[in-house]
Amino acid sequence: MELYAWTKNKFYFLWTYNDYSYNFIKTGMLGLSFFAASTMAYPAYFTREMVDIWPKERGGHCTWNNNYRQCFKFMVENMDMMYYNFLSGYWRWVRRYGAGYFIGLWMADNLGMFSNCNEAHASIDVQFPIASESI
Repeated sequence: MELYAWTKNKFYFLWTYNDYSYNFIKTGMLGLSFFAASTMAYPAYFTREMVDIWPKERGGHCTWNNNYRQCFKFMVENMDMMYYNFLSGYWRWVRRYGAGYFIGLWMADNLGMFSNCNEAHASIDVQFPIASESI
């Protein structure tokens, strides 16, 4: 969500000053932010699968002692050789969860949750004309 908010703030001129549709630009920005977030988050999801779902060793012993941190540490240590293995099943996961995430982000943007005007009413930056002191 932070990447989407950042790209929305940086590329506002595409729909404000140029003749591009806001929905067209929003689709590209949402696609970019979803791709970046999902490729970073999917290995953590895969860690959960490795610890909870994968078959155990003989005697029901888990390789990582049922510890997500040890499993993720194993993944980071072996990332140079096995990163593509840690992304196995990614496209199946995108088909299953991606549409809902994309629709949720689209609706959040339509409801104004990514606008620059959502500061708190009593924020220190907010000044009201009646309460402001004049010099």
